[in-house]
Amino acid sequence: MSQIRTPSLVIIETGVANLASVRALAERLGLQPIVTSDPEEVVRAPFVLLPGVGAFGPAMHKLRERGLDAAIRSRVAEGRPIAGICLGMQLFFEASEESEGVQGLRLLPGKVKRLSGGLPLPQLGWNRIEPEPGSRLLLAGWVYFANSYGVGIEQKFNDGTADTSKAAFPRFDSISIATTTYGSAFISAIEAWRDDRPVLLLCQFHPELSGSFGKNLFARWLELASERRRV
Repeated sequence: MSQIRTPSLVIIETGVANLASVRALAERLGLQPIVTSDPEEVVRAPFVLLPGVGAFGPAMHKLRERGLDAAIRSRVAEGRPIAGICLGMQLFFEASEESEGVQGLRLLPGKVKRLSGGLPLPQLGWNRIEPEPGSRLLLAGWVYFANSYGVGIEQKFNDGTADTSKAAFPRFDSISIATTTYGSAFISAIEAWRDDRPVLLLCQFHPELSGSFGKNLFARWLELASERRRV
């Protein structure tokens, strides 16, 4: 009798993140977590997660050193699903105030900035995300944050106002965001769709530390982004 193969979630090894909690999230979802720094595995895998604990500059250095930046860009260009958590979300943008002079993945336009508003940093604890109308994946709820940086809500994506002269940003059929306020408002999550699939799920918060809300969010992403839906 043949064994049923457990579906896998490839977790990108950047060398700057503690992966125990994201491994545990994958296991709670019934997935086999596979940690790798092999670009070929990142390109081929059904689902990929870019975790995020650490600083923007060192993380980008590790990605470029191992050819993982090109693998991630190739994956997004092909419309294959990938998620990013905390720093893993920030790396999708052009740059960050945390590491001036370091270029990000440039898959989304804009610069990550230090949170403003006068509250203590980092933001540590629970806060609420509020999706904009039209979001198909993101729901309102309370989630766990650990961040000093974020993307401002003034950032635009697919409405034609973004400056795309510096990079060939991939195009999506639709992009929806969720916002959170900590002193000031910032983008706390992004869902980007192509061909009726959520290619990107980017979370400034930590789904793996957000209890059933985080687990259910990733379960929805895995289901909606599955290749099986296209048959």
